[in-house]
Amino acid sequence: MEEQHYKTEKWIDVSATIFDGMVRWPTDPAVHIYKAEEIGKDGAEANVTGISTTAHVGTHVDAPLHFYKDGADVASIGLDKLVGHARVIEIKDKEKISLEEIKDIPIEKGDRILFRTRNSDADWTNKPFTEDYVYLSTEAANYLVSKEVNCIGVDYLSLGSKENDPEVHRAVLGASIVIIEGLVLKDILAGEYEMICLPLKIKDSDGGPARVIIRKI
Repeated sequence: MEEQHYKTEKWIDVSATIFDGMVRWPTDPAVHIYKAEEIGKDGAEANVTGISTTAHVGTHVDAPLHFYKDGADVASIGLDKLVGHARVIEIKDKEKISLEEIKDIPIEKGDRILFRTRNSDADWTNKPFTEDYVYLSTEAANYLVSKEVNCIGVDYLSLGSKENDPEVHRAVLGASIVIIEGLVLKDILAGEYEMICLPLKIKDSDGGPARVIIRKI
């Protein structure tokens, strides 16, 4: 039998830790994590944690249902779009992911693209929400749609800005491209990786929190 060779590089967790009161989209309810049961209280023999939040907390996946009334829910997303080869692209522009910056980068059908921007220079999960984050421009979004990529990942809570958020989401989700938001890429270099992104399988939900891990190829 031919000898098998397995990669030894370590998996890197690029998902945000969910904690009580963490940063959230301004119109979403606060993240609340509490003990529904606690050992030694009221006769409880086990700890049971309760979580009150939205499906778009921390690192999460957007499903078409997020912006389309009859769109597919997060439980319907094909995992082949979220598991496999992925490319981390570093963005130099301090304002947006522009078409000008990515148009000469080889991007092919089926690619999984993760954008590392200045958003990741600090731990945004421990800071108040800011509107001054690097976002995906409409022109770049339409370009990625034309390339028929499998998924687009960004390192803040939303793909788009205050001005173009609905149109960017609709363009991308309408093309059956999966969106990963809230990646934590502080120590991640541009390059080729393997990725596993598994959103919670929640029926009729427009999104789901996800654990995302990558490994350098």
